[in-house]
Amino acid sequence: MVRGAGGVRPGAQAPRLAVGLIRVLIAEQGQSGLGLEAQRASIRSFVAAQGWMLVVDYSDIASGKDDRRPGFQAALSRSRQLDAVLVAAQLDRITRRAHTLSQLLEDGSPSALPTCLTRTT
Repeated sequence: MVRGAGGVRPGAQAPRLAVGLIRVLIAEQGQSGLGLEAQRASIRSFVAAQGWMLVVDYSDIASGKDDRRPGFQAALSRSRQLDAVLVAAQLDRITRRAHTLSQLLEDGSPSALPTCLTRTT
């Protein structure tokens, strides 16, 4: 059931939940907001086009080689908790480590499978 302004509609499916992950490498990109905001806008647009609901997005200003990034860890945890899709603007925004990506794919949980889009700017 879906709760909306008009109440509950029997038989209606709730939209798929999504958790966004945004990452820039250097502080200047993060401070300017250009890198972060461009990725955030891409994610929001993609999620809306799919008919999903973006629950939250997390961001990191760090190398994609570091899997201990707080935003990355929080996004993974939240997407698993909610059984939500993890969405990033590009695959390398999630990780630059093939081993990490392989682990996500082998996890077997649909929420662990990242969905990426290619930014067109």
